[in-house]
Amino acid sequence: MSQLKTHLLLAVSVLIGSAIPFIPTGEMVSGAAAFASHSKLNLLLIFLITWVCSVLGDTVMLVEARVFAHRLRPWLARRKFAERVTQAQEGLTSNAFNAIVTGRLIPGGRTPIILALGLSRYSVRRFMLFDTLACALWAGIYSTLGSIGGRIASHPVWAMVIAIAFAVSVGALVQQIRRFVQWRRARTEPVDSDEPVAAEEPAAR
Repeated sequence: MSQLKTHLLLAVSVLIGSAIPFIPTGEMVSGAAAFASHSKLNLLLIFLITWVCSVLGDTVMLVEARVFAHRLRPWLARRKFAERVTQAQEGLTSNAFNAIVTGRLIPGGRTPIILALGLSRYSVRRFMLFDTLACALWAGIYSTLGSIGGRIASHPVWAMVIAIAFAVSVGALVQQIRRFVQWRRARTEPVDSDEPVAAEEPAAR
């Protein structure tokens, strides 16, 4: 397969994968970056392709959620991850930028964030601005992991396997760190007192 076809295939795969809920694309990027270490593919071009296409794909998903919100709400109500979308909506009220960046980096966190933004009719222009920064960080991390995997192994197939394993491990590590932070926050939050509040005595007449 020629370099042009390979880059186009990567672009289409990342674009479609980003536009569809819960499709992992980080491993795909790492595998392509690892393969680039043993071929004529350009690592910088792979980074740029995944960066641009991931932003476009995320934006497509956001627009879909906005347009089909009347159908999406009842559909979500019957799904197990409806609670995650609700939690994402609550988090957006405090810091949308942090939620978008975190959602991009945490495995399985991107879709609830984008759906919550779409249902809230969040500004598409502002989303693209924040998501451009988030996807740049995401593409840089997974491209770097793939490049490292490509340098470790001498064979392109093993390089891709190592790179994908790195990507999965990093995703799992980030997920565990997120759960640990949530657990610590839950332990440090003040507990409401269960003691009944004494009723006020009627005023003397």
